[in-house]
Amino acid sequence: MEKNFGLRQQIEQVDNPEILKSTFFALLEKIDSLEKRLQYAGEQSEGNDNKIALISKKKDKLERIRHGLSELNERMEKPYVVSAELQAVKEVLDILAETGDCNSVILEGEPGTGKTQWAYSEVGQELQDGKDVTLVHVRVKDTMRAQDLLYSIDDVRRLSDAQAQAQVPEEIKNEAAVWKQRIMNGEIKPATDEEYKSFKSKMEAVVELGETAKDLDYINYVDLGPLGEAIYQSGKGKKVYLLIDEIEKGREELMTGILDEVENLTFTVGETGTVIKGNKKNLRIVITTNTEDSDKIPPSFRRRSLYHYIDYPGRADMAKIVKLNFPDIRKELLNYAISVFYQYHENSEIQKKPSTPELLAWIRVLTKEYDSEIPEDVPHREILLKYQEDQELEIGKINVEAEEQIKRQESEFPHYIHRALQGKKVFHLTNQLNSFHDQNKFSEFYAQLQNEGINFVTPYFEEKEERDNYGDWNNVQKCTRNFQVIIPGIEYLGDGYYVIPEDKIAFVKKVIDMQTEVLPAGQKFITIDEKSKNITKGKIDVDGQNYDACMADDGRVVINRQYKL
Repeated sequence: MEKNFGLRQQIEQVDNPEILKSTFFALLEKIDSLEKRLQYAGEQSEGNDNKIALISKKKDKLERIRHGLSELNERMEKPYVVSAELQAVKEVLDILAETGDCNSVILEGEPGTGKTQWAYSEVGQELQDGKDVTLVHVRVKDTMRAQDLLYSIDDVRRLSDAQAQAQVPEEIKNEAAVWKQRIMNGEIKPATDEEYKSFKSKMEAVVELGETAKDLDYINYVDLGPLGEAIYQSGKGKKVYLLIDEIEKGREELMTGILDEVENLTFTVGETGTVIKGNKKNLRIVITTNTEDSDKIPPSFRRRSLYHYIDYPGRADMAKIVKLNFPDIRKELLNYAISVFYQYHENSEIQKKPSTPELLAWIRVLTKEYDSEIPEDVPHREILLKYQEDQELEIGKINVEAEEQIKRQESEFPHYIHRALQGKKVFHLTNQLNSFHDQNKFSEFYAQLQNEGINFVTPYFEEKEERDNYGDWNNVQKCTRNFQVIIPGIEYLGDGYYVIPEDKIAFVKKVIDMQTEVLPAGQKFITIDEKSKNITKGKIDVDGQNYDACMADDGRVVINRQYKL
């Protein structure tokens, strides 16, 4: 008892990182102790299939807890660079959760942009601030059902307990053993198999006759799933981050099956009639999706959540990420590593682009092997590149000193073009919203949004010195955080572009300047500025007017037309 009290005291003082670390070690030691006891119990239960099955299940659960604690500790200690846009979304999510309007956000981006890490970093920061918070991490699989995320009934344990406590006839014991084995092998679904339901009714009658029904009530055999656990804990006053990772890997029935629970945080355990209620103030649901398959998320699911697209870090931001992880790295080695990494990451011929974790792993090796020099080639390509064909590409070392002069060549479409090609209605809000000198023009627009209860982030300006055309230094107001409207159902795509459903256009109609339009294949280019394997950029003539255009590999062309009210 004193040991548990000591552990609780440590958790209360969690703002000290060393205490946080020792707390994790104490929990892992407790898991080790429980595993040893289960091992001993298993050795003493030879021949008793029921006990062995239960012990095996408990071992698996302890192993999952161990893995979760280890990952939580490792991820929470990793530094994370939060963009101003993502920080704005977090602030709005907190506001909406407090009012009970919305407590979920969809984070989309290519692998390695830090979608998952963001949730861990938020929890780690709140723990260091002394807050009582926990994280539940769900890795979605294509076999998952909505029911699995809410709760399950441990029928195997219930049958085992029935055999142990009731005076069960021998023939029913044998039949129960057969059913238990079939359930464990996944041969039947207990909720739908009619023969099993018939046997279960017979078993329940025996249990009642044995005067053990109260001990074998379903309520004792309910195992909450991750979503169910998060809802339950939030209803009890615990702050919870529920991370639903790569939701696009699940079937559409999974996403539509949890719509009401995500929105209303209420569900009923059918077998017991127990109603589980959560509290939006205490629950943050972070849903991640990779750009490649994000269109699998149904619109009905998107409408219930905030949305944020995380751009892949530019070179300056990536340098910050590297320096946070390797504060003593030499500038020359940093420039070299960033330069080589982006050569691979931006090359359209690469089958599997290297991502941020692979860059950090590669730099970890470089810092040990190259203390005072720069590699002449690209050593340890196997860390960055996962296909033989990629490793054989002739991408050599570039002149590091000239790196700052090299401008990134976009070999892929901007995200707003991807969404337009998927059939979404994409609009652009005027850049004047982010101009310091034009702010007076939009005071009425900001007031209108506020009066209608629309959440938005006003642009933020900082004074900086900048040379003018004559070489003189002047103080100018630079926009460091752009305007952003944040409404469930509206997707912010970066650079002022949004996916806006028909019923939401009225909120921002006054500040829309362009609408993205997809033209059919067969358009002829007047000029071509860039051509690669995946993209053609140039100008086309439409109704006597020239437009900047991008052509996809299926021949369709995307342009931005002036928006007319």
